[in-house]
Amino acid sequence: MTAIGRISRFKITRHTQAGYYLDGGKLGDIFLSRKNAPENCELGDELDVFVHHHSDGSLIATTTKPHGQLGDVVSLKVSQVNDTGAFLDWGLEKELLLPYAEHVGEVVAGKNVLVKIYLDKSYRIVSSMKLDEFIEDTAPHLKRGQSFTVTVGNKTELGYKAVIENQYWGLLYDSDLVRPLRRGETLTAYVKKVRDDGRIDLSMQPVVTVNNTDIAGKIIAQLEANNGFLDVGDKSPPERIYAQFGVSKKIFKQAIGRLYKQERISIENGGIKLIDS
Repeated sequence: MTAIGRISRFKITRHTQAGYYLDGGKLGDIFLSRKNAPENCELGDELDVFVHHHSDGSLIATTTKPHGQLGDVVSLKVSQVNDTGAFLDWGLEKELLLPYAEHVGEVVAGKNVLVKIYLDKSYRIVSSMKLDEFIEDTAPHLKRGQSFTVTVGNKTELGYKAVIENQYWGLLYDSDLVRPLRRGETLTAYVKKVRDDGRIDLSMQPVVTVNNTDIAGKIIAQLEANNGFLDVGDKSPPERIYAQFGVSKKIFKQAIGRLYKQERISIENGGIKLIDS
């Protein structure tokens, strides 16, 4: 499929000393310079290339894969800020424009910004920090247990907002985190709940495999293998709990709470202890 701002496959139709021309269909010929082409290209070869605009407005291609493509939400480093706006390093010689009108807060060279890559009214590939103008708040069609690639956004009082597949907002709760998160990082997350209003709660763990009874059994087994005591408890870091049991701190606390009520364990200073039956 032919698309500006995306990696697409094109056929070489002619060549010159400067480079090659690709059949862009309705877009017309697209130029690929020799330095941006694979070695030993021939007429009729099909190449996967990224199509973008030259400074003169013409379409050009490159086999270099950028850090983000049209429609992506991605964290990019600011190379410079001038009278036109900010310019972002997205892995290509021609940097990506972040117009002043699309800034949120202070934009500083050398820092990363989280942006959406889109086509403006002039069909130029540009970027925007105003994610709420592009990302939907609700996704009622999603199903519990589905997995998606998400991009971590801003911190909130409850956790982190995350963009699901570059299209929808979801929320990763602090209580469900298994490690610290970094704004702009991508990870696999799972739909934990679709709320009545269509908003999405996410989890870093596969929802269908989290079972308090299974975790409780794992805790008991580890206690029995360690002379009845484990130096892990409800005040342990989430990373430690996940490394040992493979669940979030919230799930772990629910499991030990259940075991405590069943009088199978006691809560000690610095850990939990197995109660002799």
